[in-house]
Amino acid sequence: MEISGKLYLSDQSKALPAVLKGFDGVCRLQSNSKEINLEARRDEMVIQAPVGSLPYKILLAEGHLFEAENNQETKKFLEFCQKPNAESWLSYLEQKKTVILVGIMLIASLVITVPKYGLPWMGDQVAHWIPQSWLMMAGDETLEILDESFFSPSELAPQDQDQFTKEFNRMASLVLKDQTARLVFRQSEEIGPNAFALPGGLVVLTDELVEIAEDQAGVIGVLAHELGHVQLKHPARRLVRSLMALALVSLIFDDAATFAEELAAISGSLISLAYTREFEEEADRAGKEILIGAGLSPIPLADLLQKLSDGCEENCSQLPEWLTTHPSVPSRIEFLLSE
Repeated sequence: MEISGKLYLSDQSKALPAVLKGFDGVCRLQSNSKEINLEARRDEMVIQAPVGSLPYKILLAEGHLFEAENNQETKKFLEFCQKPNAESWLSYLEQKKTVILVGIMLIASLVITVPKYGLPWMGDQVAHWIPQSWLMMAGDETLEILDESFFSPSELAPQDQDQFTKEFNRMASLVLKDQTARLVFRQSEEIGPNAFALPGGLVVLTDELVEIAEDQAGVIGVLAHELGHVQLKHPARRLVRSLMALALVSLIFDDAATFAEELAAISGSLISLAYTREFEEEADRAGKEILIGAGLSPIPLADLLQKLSDGCEENCSQLPEWLTTHPSVPSRIEFLLSE
C-alpha cells in the first residue's frame, strides 16, 4: 500500500515528489527524482493531524517531512502500518459541529451568568463575613476623603440636628442588632440635596436636602430608607461586588497594575454612590417597614419624593442620587402609599 505526496528533506526547502510505501510491516519513502529510498520506522514517525482541508504531515527521522496528498488514503495507510491516527482536538471539533455549538452556548451562558449572578452572590457572601470594625474603618476613611473633596461643615441648627439624630437612633435601635449606625451632617454644593449610607453604618445627610424638604417628617423618611441600606448591608455588598468584578476583569486581561490602582480608589473613597435597582427596591421595602415599626407614617416621604419630582422640571439630572435610581419615582410613591 502506498500514498503520494511531497518530501521536504531536512537540508532543503524545495519539495520533491515522493511516495510512502508500506509492506510487511515496514514503511519506506521513495523519490524517483533523487533516487531516495529511506526506511521510515513506525516508532520514529510523528503524525501531525490535519485541521480542516490541510494535509497530513508525517515527520520522519533526521528531520525529513512528508506531506500527504490525500487525507482519506493517509488514514488507511496509517492503519495499515499499525500507526495510530493522531487526530488533533481541533480536527475533532471541526468534525463535531454539535460539540462546537454546545461549547459556544456554554461559554456564552457563563459570560452572562457569572457577572450577573455568580459574582453578586459570591460578593454578598464575602460581605457578610467582613468584621464590623473593618467596615466602620472604611466608612470613616471614605468620609474623610469626601470632606476633603466635596463637603464642608453643616450649618444646620443644633436643635434640628439633635432631633434628626434622636429619631435616627430610635429607628436604628429597632432593626439593627449586630450593627451600629451613625448619622452625620454636611453641606455640599457639588453633591446637593442628598443622603447616603457608607460602609459601617455611617449615614450622611446634607443641609440642602433638609432645606428643600422643609418638613422634618419627610427627611426622617429618607433616613429610614438609608437605614434600610445599612440593615441589608448594601454598602459593603456593593463594595465587595465592585472589587470582585474588577478583579475578574484584571485577571482576564492580566493587568495587575490597573487592579491595584482601582482597588485603592474604590476601597478608599466609594465616590460612586449609586445602588442597583435590586438594592433600591429592598431599601424601599425596609425603609417603609422601619417607619411603620417606629410608629411613623411613610406618607411624608412620599410627599417629599413628589415635591422633588415636581420641582425638577426639565433638569431632573439635579435630583438626589437616591431619587434618580430605579425604580421610578411614581412607582416608589405608589409603593409607599399602598397598604
